[in-house]
Amino acid sequence: MSAGTLTLTNNSAAVAGSGTAFTTEVAVGDFIVVTVGGVPYTLPVKSIESGTALTLVSNFTGPTQSGAAWSAVPRVALNMVTAALVAQSAEALRGLNYDKQNWQSIFSGTGTATVKLPDGSSFTGPAWGGITSALNDKADKSSLGTAAGKNVGTATGDVVTAGSIQPVYFTTVPAVTYHDLGTYGYKSNAELWPDTVAKASTLYVSASSWALGFSVGVYNGASGGVFDAGHLLMSTDGGGFARRWYLFNSGVLEGPVGKFYSEGNTTKAADGTLKAASPIVRLFSDGRAETNAESEGCTVTRLSVGEYLINGCTGLNADAGWGGPDGGFDVPTDRNKQPLIWLDYEVNADGSVLVKTYHRTHPDAPVFARNERDGYASGDPIDIPSDQFVSVRVEMPVDSIWHQKQRAEREAMEKAERERKQNQQDTQL
Repeated sequence: MSAGTLTLTNNSAAVAGSGTAFTTEVAVGDFIVVTVGGVPYTLPVKSIESGTALTLVSNFTGPTQSGAAWSAVPRVALNMVTAALVAQSAEALRGLNYDKQNWQSIFSGTGTATVKLPDGSSFTGPAWGGITSALNDKADKSSLGTAAGKNVGTATGDVVTAGSIQPVYFTTVPAVTYHDLGTYGYKSNAELWPDTVAKASTLYVSASSWALGFSVGVYNGASGGVFDAGHLLMSTDGGGFARRWYLFNSGVLEGPVGKFYSEGNTTKAADGTLKAASPIVRLFSDGRAETNAESEGCTVTRLSVGEYLINGCTGLNADAGWGGPDGGFDVPTDRNKQPLIWLDYEVNADGSVLVKTYHRTHPDAPVFARNERDGYASGDPIDIPSDQFVSVRVEMPVDSIWHQKQRAEREAMEKAERERKQNQQDTQL
């Protein structure tokens, strides 16, 4: 507190002091601070008349008061306080602006938003638009099926991912001798002895686009039985030891003897028998044709009676199973397996094949089996019997639909394998 007391008069700029020393304690431009009626007043000094009299810049607006204690505040000190208040206010306003900008980016952003923190650093996180998009893209729990409750791994019941490994089912083989009791096996009297021929295996296979069979390597045992190196294919009911087994060696199935055939690698000939397939074109009497997967793209035109032109091929296939380069045909027969037609052909320069059919009789056969038809002599041009067909094994160009599909599948598999290996390398880094 400053020395002395003040007398302030309402609506007057004159201040009287008692025991004061205005000339030494204050200067023009300084401030006096006084509390009147519990209200503080900060009053700027306009002039100093004496040690006990001074004039304010403006009239005093408070109630008249005498004997009031006061304090002198230098102009510099008050300026510093004011500057500090201004700086703090500016900082507060700047923070409010940052908050507005931060909230605006969070509210209106579509992906991530970067916000400014009070210390000047920044933080990046999801905006509400990004959160909404992510929620909209989430899978519906009701449509996940049982996959949602599965773990990724190699333990029983886990989901195996592409490129990972999964143990193949194995079961303990009892120490007894197994006999293949049917003719479907590798000789009906062949035997497989555990601990001698069959060796324990901890086979692992990679998950891929193709299902892998279960095979165990075997070799000649000291006690006989299954012989030579190969692979033993076994089928099981999942609850016991292998029920059937088939031995492969050097790519040949030894039991049952020969190669497995199915609809995928055979075709039904005109006489109802099966033959090694593809590429096959079936010709019908009215010029219709049927192709299989490997002959896709071939077309047939009936030029005249008994003449059928096959386009889209490059001649005949020379498969020995069909009689070599001149035997790629299968003609209709009667119930006695006698051919109903004669067949001739021409291979044109462009690879198309002209098939010609002629009536065929069997004069040495009984009357009912001679295949005689009114108006036709043996050797006359005639269409293929309406209820049967002629099979033609053709050669296809390298750019055929089948070859293009095979190349595409092979390239896709090679690409997938390269990506799998690259992913494995990236994971190891």
